Amino acid sequence: MDINHDYPGKEFDDQWKEFVFPQNYTNPKPKDRYHLVVIGAGPAGLITSIAAAGLGAKVALVERHAMGGDCLNVGCVPSKALIHQGKIAKSIKSELFGQSHKKDLDPLIFSQAMSWLREVRFEIAEHDSVKRYTEAGVDVFLGEAKFIDETHIAVGDITLNTKKSVICTGARASVIPFKGLEETGYLTNENVFDMKEQPESIALIGAGAIGCELAQALNRLGSKVHLLDAAPRILPREEPEASEALTKILTLEGVLVNTGVMIDKISKEGDNKIITFSDGETIAVDEIVCALGRLPNIEGLDLDKVGVETDPRIGVVVNNKLQTANPKIYAAGDICFPYKFTHTADAQARIVIQNALFKGRAKTDGLVIPWCTYTDPEVAHVGLTKEEAKKQEIKFDEISVPWADLDRSKTDNKLVGYAEVLVGKKGKILGATIVGDSAGEMIAPIVVLMSNNLGISALGKSIMPYPTRSEYLRRLADAYNRKKLTPFVIKVFKLWFWLTG
Repeated sequence: MDINHDYPGKEFDDQWKEFVFPQNYTNPKPKDRYHLVVIGAGPAGLITSIAAAGLGAKVALVERHAMGGDCLNVGCVPSKALIHQGKIAKSIKSELFGQSHKKDLDPLIFSQAMSWLREVRFEIAEHDSVKRYTEAGVDVFLGEAKFIDETHIAVGDITLNTKKSVICTGARASVIPFKGLEETGYLTNENVFDMKEQPESIALIGAGAIGCELAQALNRLGSKVHLLDAAPRILPREEPEASEALTKILTLEGVLVNTGVMIDKISKEGDNKIITFSDGETIAVDEIVCALGRLPNIEGLDLDKVGVETDPRIGVVVNNKLQTANPKIYAAGDICFPYKFTHTADAQARIVIQNALFKGRAKTDGLVIPWCTYTDPEVAHVGLTKEEAKKQEIKFDEISVPWADLDRSKTDNKLVGYAEVLVGKKGKILGATIVGDSAGEMIAPIVVLMSNNLGISALGKSIMPYPTRSEYLRRLADAYNRKKLTPFVIKVFKLWFWLTG
């Protein structure tokens, strides 16, 4: 990042960098032998190292770029801060409805948003800082790690001797090599938050979670946004109804959503970046952002020297105990798991600690993993989708509650969206999708039920305060019970009431 000129929030960036990768830091003298060396200081590496040190183990943590990994520096934290500012911008513009909203306000709104993003990142960075971890008893080494053999790891000219090690090197932005893309220039999630001036127009290539979040936020902040994807719909791994609901909102807000499009080439004409599609159509934008998924960081570790199996798409290959082909080396987080979320990295770190330090039997089998796209409305999901259940030939019932049916949704004028669960045999919850305000929070009770093998009937036993949107839980249980009333049972009830009438 260019730090030679002033820009919104520069003072926060300077302090943030000193927390996550201090320039004058001197690596400590290594201990004779560590119980655990952790490579990578993203969420998985941070939790593994500080928890292990807290239990009394001798731990070294190696980071080559920035403490906190993607989540703090270029992912969850800055993106959610930007989303928050996008909501504020929408509110401000709504208040100006009926008056002339002048476009010259947008650069000011954008600058304030980016300054806020950088301030929030700086404030949170202290929790992931080198200082905090060294004070917690972790030996922090800044630099590139390479395996010498299964018990020795080099960091520059320093050699770390260890009983066990954990690879937590995470993933990076994946970029499709479209013709002309490199020459034209582009951004990814790793540098989009470094923008110092607002682009008038932006093309976001990739309509997954990252692409949709950025598209809505940047559009609300005043940029003209094109959201592009070769897939037939946005959020392709979500339920089609959820994708459709969000598409309608994005379109209403002014995002130009183009799915099912193939990019032929990218070029530059003056200050414009030109995207040419396979049908010959073109769009001209000021900036291009690639949001095309992520690739594991397996390069440079010399994993072949220690018998660790890798896959260019998956990353480090592990068993259900997160152990690699070398029994002394484990992995956790985005480097080895298909669900690349901070919360799954957290869960895996806890498994690794048990297995690497205590010969535990903790496994990834049975983990119930939710996720959420933090658009407005949010889209949250856990478990199977309808398509996945059908492919596995699992019979299920669909139970849905529209938010518009809830009194609290009406009082708050938050009517968009719904909650839907898929229910299998004996009321087992197979999966759930929630679209709406705070969907990521609203799905939590469903996750708790699924994690503890509790069926949908457990919802009917709970009393929810009125009026709250949590009432949807009882509504789901009631709807399921009504659906299970077979014609025979209804006849039995009618006979009973006739006899006792």
